[in-house]
Amino acid sequence: MKKIGFNIFIFMLLFLMDIKGQQITFAYLDTSYSNEMLLDVLEIPNKNILFCGRINTPEHPDKTFGYVVKLDEAGNFVDSAIINYQGRSISINNLFYEGNGQYILVGSFYDTLGTYSNAGVLLARMDQNLEVFDSKMYFFPASYRLNGLSSSFENDSTILAGSSITNVGSIPRPFLYEFNFAFDSLKANFYLDDYGFVSHMRKLSNGTYWFLKSLQQEYQVVDSLFIYVNEQKVPNSITSNYGVKWDSDTSFYLLGDKVSPAPEHNLAFIRQYHPLDTTGHIFNQWGVSDTLDFPAAWNGIDFNNKDSIFVGGTRNLYYWDPWFGQQPSWFIILQTDSMLNIRWERFYGGDAYYIMGKIIATQDGGCLIGGTRYDYKNETEDRADIIILKLNKDGIITGNGEPPAIEMREALVFPNPGTTEIKVRIAAQHPTSLFRLFDMNGRQVASEKITGKWGTVNTTFLKSGTYVYRITNDNGLFETGKWVKE
Repeated sequence: MKKIGFNIFIFMLLFLMDIKGQQITFAYLDTSYSNEMLLDVLEIPNKNILFCGRINTPEHPDKTFGYVVKLDEAGNFVDSAIINYQGRSISINNLFYEGNGQYILVGSFYDTLGTYSNAGVLLARMDQNLEVFDSKMYFFPASYRLNGLSSSFENDSTILAGSSITNVGSIPRPFLYEFNFAFDSLKANFYLDDYGFVSHMRKLSNGTYWFLKSLQQEYQVVDSLFIYVNEQKVPNSITSNYGVKWDSDTSFYLLGDKVSPAPEHNLAFIRQYHPLDTTGHIFNQWGVSDTLDFPAAWNGIDFNNKDSIFVGGTRNLYYWDPWFGQQPSWFIILQTDSMLNIRWERFYGGDAYYIMGKIIATQDGGCLIGGTRYDYKNETEDRADIIILKLNKDGIITGNGEPPAIEMREALVFPNPGTTEIKVRIAAQHPTSLFRLFDMNGRQVASEKITGKWGTVNTTFLKSGTYVYRITNDNGLFETGKWVKE
């Protein structure tokens, strides 16, 4: 009896260890308010998740409120807070964990009358119950309009914040602030004779400061007084929607949008070995021959282990109205090794219009995606909801039994509905595949072998109606769905 009991004990111990080692995945959709925008997402040491941004309410359609939400490790709602100061519009742009259950919020504010003037920077400290107990506001001159905000929490507990302001006229002028732990301003500079947006700033070990300056597509370095020292063009003509992840004091990985040949938009990424010197950098891109792949809006590259880099963006973004497109879109995830060789690619969504805001690597080897979802099929006004996806190390989402039921795919079929042709997009890990199309009686009406990530199927000869497609190969690819010919 003792031996049997011991064996049962060992079995249960191994079973519990196996459960504990499994990666939790989920999809969380926040529909609490009339319009929501995600600006940052954070995992803290106990694996709780916080995200922040801004919201509108039906009672105040011309005003935004700062918004912070806490989830547990499994994606269950824990708590939320609405941030409102002096009757102004507020956005919480970034969240940082400073330990002991406390968080630093960096946000922006401006008038609520549509002028975006009387703007400035908000710094706040929040406890584990999401209660703000310390804050300071820094006001710009009344005529300055603030264009977003980017910030970083440095190793010496200083805070860098920057973006651009617009004064008289329409040229965005860069600015950069540094604050100490007590939220006192240490220094600032408004570069009123320059143009562009400051983002992804970092204090270097030699006492200088590095940042990206978009519009000019430059790496920029300033000295201890924020005076320009040096600059370098971002290589390979990589433009906006930058993402940066540093792996040492001097080297980093960069993600951006490559418009080449115009007007095509592709995910492009670099391993840069020096803050400015671009000699010998590594370059790769994905999405060539497709005009609709855009990097995540705020930061689309992250890792805890350099041999498992997560790269994220949006597939089928509607460029002319990027937040409220009237078409299906998908989150894209690529995983690469440290040399930017692509291992796999996956797509999530397609049932609504999705925009990826940020991706972060998680402690368990997986990743978190934060973004927005606009249900254009059922909404009668511009209303987006915040959505959070937790994926395992292989990009798989198994869910937590709660809505929303978001689909993960390794192949996409579009346009749907369509007319004369079907375009097929195959994930990177499947070099060959077979596309087959069937009518509703099960009769095969079209077939196409696909080599690489793109395929086109001629459908001019088909009658209008509904068809079923299957995409398969010998390596486990199996995608199926309905396609409608108009």
